[in-house]
Amino acid sequence: MKVLAFICVSFCLAVIAGASPAFAQTEDVKVIRRGILNGKAKSLPEPEYPEELRVSGIEGIVKIAITIDEEGTVISAEPVYEDVRIVSRDGEEIEETIAESPHPLLIAPAQKAAMEARFAPTLLNGNPVRVKGMLVYSFGADRVDPPPPTTYKKIPSQISGGVLNGKARSLPAPAYPAAAQAVRASGTVTVRVVVDETGEIVSATAVSGHPLLKAAAVAAARRAKFSATLVNGAPVRVTGILVYNFILPTDKK
Repeated sequence: MKVLAFICVSFCLAVIAGASPAFAQTEDVKVIRRGILNGKAKSLPEPEYPEELRVSGIEGIVKIAITIDEEGTVISAEPVYEDVRIVSRDGEEIEETIAESPHPLLIAPAQKAAMEARFAPTLLNGNPVRVKGMLVYSFGADRVDPPPPTTYKKIPSQISGGVLNGKARSLPAPAYPAAAQAVRASGTVTVRVVVDETGEIVSATAVSGHPLLKAAAVAAARRAKFSATLVNGAPVRVTGILVYNFILPTDKK
């Protein structure tokens, strides 16, 4: 009974002193938040892109929320299913939550790559702290993987050509939609295209620009013509972008 009374007295004294007996020696872990961390990594391995997913056309963007410890090691990596972006409405900037839909088969390779990333320690007032942020991985036709360790030169089936405007044999100008002119919509529209082995456009998707101008730009891109692209004498597909600039007739000099 004397031992029990001694333990009770010790517990009460610890509480009065403002410390929990079980956690009296534990310090708060300082964590700071950062945005996208791809450009800040010392080492950022590319995720494995299984060939069966590539040939099946399974592609997309996967965002992984990570926590980095005080030594620069990733200690957690979880997929992001929704994100917050800043949009302007009626002249006021507000936060808008958007749903993310990473393909389930792409999440595991992205998580594995994220856990293998390495960062330099982050210091706050000279002390190392934990960091929370995001790594963004792209799985798609434009991705270029390191060549396999083979003893022969493999001919790629598809290459990236960048901006393709100057490489087209024929590049029709887009029509300027009346609805866009009515609200004085103008500016640049970027269209991602895939050109097949014969020089024909087989895919065209607007990736930026005013919503009222995108359809016209895509329609024009589908009419573009290219010469066949050869790599080591073999025809290949080419991915790239076409850029269209819409200028209001009243603004033209």
